[in-house]
Amino acid sequence: MKLYEYKKLNEEEQDRILWASGELIDGCIEGHVKKLLYAVDNFYVELWCNVLTNKILWRLSFKQGKLLEKYLDKYPVDKLLNRRFERD
Repeated sequence: MKLYEYKKLNEEEQDRILWASGELIDGCIEGHVKKLLYAVDNFYVELWCNVLTNKILWRLSFKQGKLLEKYLDKYPVDKLLNRRFERD
């Protein structure tokens, strides 16, 4: 599925696809909000959920840009590669 096809769907259909084929990449909790990043085919979906009720407060689907960069900054590739080479 392509990003533009996903965005055309209503929220119920988007959720069905997210739960069926999305892969959780990262998550964190900030106050009363749980932030989750999922990969779906060739794009990402970020959900913000209420920690107590688990209801979705906000969602955004995207391919790249600042929203993805904030996750990539948590896992610098050079550090991951250095760890790998130290083990070998």
